Amino acid sequence: MTQTLKKQAIRSGSWVILGHVFSQILRFGSNLILTRLLVPEMFGVMAIVTVIMGGLAMFSDVGLMQNIIQSERGEERDFLNTAWTIQALRGALIFIITLIISLIFYQLGCIGYLSPSTAYGNAQLPMILVVMSITALIAGANSIYLSLLNRKLLMGKLITIDLVSQVVGLMFMFIWALYSRDIWALVFGTIISSFMKLLLSHSKLIAEKCHWCWDKSAVHEIFHFGKWIFLSSILGFLLNQGDRILLGGMIDSQLLGVYTVAFFLANALKDVMSNLIGSVFYPVISEIVRSTPDSLENIYYKIRNKIDFVAFFTAGFIFSAGQQIIGLLYDQRYQDAGWMLEVLALSLVSVGNILAGQCFLAHGKAKLISLLVGVQVIFLYCTVPLIYYFYGWELAIWAIALNPIIGLLLSMLLMKKYFFLNIKKEILALPFFGVGLYVGEGFNRLGVGLWG
Repeated sequence: MTQTLKKQAIRSGSWVILGHVFSQILRFGSNLILTRLLVPEMFGVMAIVTVIMGGLAMFSDVGLMQNIIQSERGEERDFLNTAWTIQALRGALIFIITLIISLIFYQLGCIGYLSPSTAYGNAQLPMILVVMSITALIAGANSIYLSLLNRKLLMGKLITIDLVSQVVGLMFMFIWALYSRDIWALVFGTIISSFMKLLLSHSKLIAEKCHWCWDKSAVHEIFHFGKWIFLSSILGFLLNQGDRILLGGMIDSQLLGVYTVAFFLANALKDVMSNLIGSVFYPVISEIVRSTPDSLENIYYKIRNKIDFVAFFTAGFIFSAGQQIIGLLYDQRYQDAGWMLEVLALSLVSVGNILAGQCFLAHGKAKLISLLVGVQVIFLYCTVPLIYYFYGWELAIWAIALNPIIGLLLSMLLMKKYFFLNIKKEILALPFFGVGLYVGEGFNRLGVGLWG
């Protein structure tokens, strides 16, 4: 890694960590406030709305950002404008499909096919989807130059746009929830946040204006590269949202809302690490593969070990202290989230596996990601319903938490076959899980002494 690239990576990494830590603090703080203003059922319904909107986005993903970062043409104007045209058309498609899905839910509810006690059968769900479909049009119109900033590791502007948009949206949520205390606070707050990002992305401080363009060679390259991204995105959606897809039809919306709180806290670190890996380390690894591939293994494990140290320690800490954390932060309605948080924390040990996926992608082997995610999808959708049916929803959550371990083991096999694998470095962070357990027990004893 050249000194210039190293400095860019460090500077960009600092921005990403700072930005996402601040973002998680905002989300965490808003979660504490909103859970006191709104009932758990509302969070359960919004979890399903988020799953549907996210699913449509993933099912239409052709890897525009990854392509711009990886392609030799990633800085050409016609290439970028063609990518923006595809992005806008994709947003319109998602908008139309969301309206159709909302109509389907409405009709299913009218004929009594969906149980009103579940989030899928909630009477407000169809109209919420209609309103939320606007976010697809807004996202489709975002400036494509945001991806170019990512390619150049100019993360300061990207992080600033995201944070300002998030703050504006949250302020709107608070004001609405304070006066109305209904689910529309979450809906319109999300729309306001999306619209603010759109305005900021087209600022003159970011880049040139986007224009309609249809360069055939660019279209061919985008879709040729994106075909495996498309499959990986579909499988990724089924995997990452699978817990809420399945639980949404198994448990009532109130319990799903409680689970959503536990899921949010358990995945806070994973979200930060995922963004850091995708935004900073993927461009770095791509540049290394293009310029000095012989140094990849050494740099890979330097990055991987730092990620694993943090992830294993956090997993151990939360596994030990999850119930104490929930008891401290939330009221009695959310106490079941405590043991759920402890169980879901086990999935954090697989966070470093994300870096292996970026390594596959940087080598142009996106099909390996499809294989990796596909196996986990099959495991999740086979085991969770069976365990729920025979043993109940509590053990089903254990199956959800342990599912990423399957991906971790498979990624090790693929890394050994196609690139490199150092077992000692792979398990180097394992003792940090024990350290996290010990610190978590200390936190529990402190909690009992201070707040009972």
